[in-house]
Amino acid sequence: MKKPIVVIPAVTPKNKNLDKFGGWNWMDISKKAWKYWCDKNKYELVIYDKCKLDDLNKYRVTIQRWFDIHDFLDEKGIKYSKVLMVDACSIPKWDCPDFFKLTGDNMCVSRDIDNMRWTYESAQGYKKIFNNFELDMSKYINSGWVIFNESHRDLFKKFKDFYLENSDEFIKLQTEIVKRGTCQTPLNYFIQMNDIKIDFMPPKFRVSHLNRKQMLGNNWQLDGSEHEDKTPFFIKYGCIWVFSGFDKRMRNNLMKQTWDLVKHLYTSDKNEILLNSVRHKDNFRLSTSREFKKDLINYFNDDKFKDMTMVELGCCQGDTTKIFSHLFKSVHAVDWRQENIDLSKKMCDGCDNITYQVSNVVEDEWNYPKADVVFIDASHDYPQVAYDIEKAIKYFDNPIIIMDDYGNSVNNNVRNSIEDKINENKIKIEKLIGEKVGFKTKSGWEMNDREGVILESFTN
Repeated sequence: MKKPIVVIPAVTPKNKNLDKFGGWNWMDISKKAWKYWCDKNKYELVIYDKCKLDDLNKYRVTIQRWFDIHDFLDEKGIKYSKVLMVDACSIPKWDCPDFFKLTGDNMCVSRDIDNMRWTYESAQGYKKIFNNFELDMSKYINSGWVIFNESHRDLFKKFKDFYLENSDEFIKLQTEIVKRGTCQTPLNYFIQMNDIKIDFMPPKFRVSHLNRKQMLGNNWQLDGSEHEDKTPFFIKYGCIWVFSGFDKRMRNNLMKQTWDLVKHLYTSDKNEILLNSVRHKDNFRLSTSREFKKDLINYFNDDKFKDMTMVELGCCQGDTTKIFSHLFKSVHAVDWRQENIDLSKKMCDGCDNITYQVSNVVEDEWNYPKADVVFIDASHDYPQVAYDIEKAIKYFDNPIIIMDDYGNSVNNNVRNSIEDKINENKIKIEKLIGEKVGFKTKSGWEMNDREGVILESFTN
């Protein structure tokens, strides 16, 4: 059965006069990201790595990719139902939806409105060679993201023949007169002149000109709040990021910085995917750290725990709750604020083994389901923490106890309370978990011990 494929043109020009990009390592980043996306969605990634015409000064890669893409695939014996031709300066987000499922038989394209002056001047500059055809600018597409199929083979052949017949004039327009692109505007003319039906994809599938649109920054108005998130806008809201629209010598560094920031999210490991779906202490100070959650997974990811139930006293906004839901048979999440319960439900959407309760752990009478494991993350005052531990031991009948903020250097209340109960032979430390001594939290203080602890409890 034929399936869609993704094609990346990645031909490195041998002529150094074309090396205006500050290097070509950015292509490798794009290949890695697209390989992940294709593998995840069970599609093939094809690298268009050789043009038929050797003179890349006269016949640029951007032009030749349309000339021979069908022949290129035929020669390689690659079968396909449709093709996405996408620029090698693009990175698909790790959870980018399968856009092929949104397409039909028409050519699917991305509208180009990033620089209207550029597109207008380009259209006017090429107009004469196309017999003054009036280009509909509302349908102007970007040639760096196009989905096509076998039915478009004749279109590209006509495009090739026309270009080769008028190559000297095209090259003069590209290099001396228009200086506004090589293939994009000519391809737009050819698509419209041949009445090719097109469907526009949602803008999130090609987010470009990031600096022009101020998408490299984040919401500074949240700075300092408990909800602060410094994730750049283009990463949060775009599905495919295109690094164009700026000095091309910046491309290597900008794509590398982006890749270094997100590359850990491109994984097929189910535990890593789970960890990537929630927030951590580095970008949400009220959550536990990534290491804390990872240690929970490593410790409780065992058959002897899978049928256990747990109660989370202080679920906050559900980031750690979601981890618990994958480790235990059932989870009962408790918080004193309805707002947090609502946010937890949103965070844990799809986790059908979680129940919720609004309750003040310190002030209200405990009326929670019995459980094998309890996470105590409510009060952080001494001796209240020690009291909560004592109460949990009796109420839940010697549960496994998990606690956060063991290494809180600001007040040491959790650690002092735990030490009190250890001295009373009520608990013992089974395992220290989370970040280590010296880890600097988002609030500014450094841990003087491990972030959290797993405790075994027992009565005398």
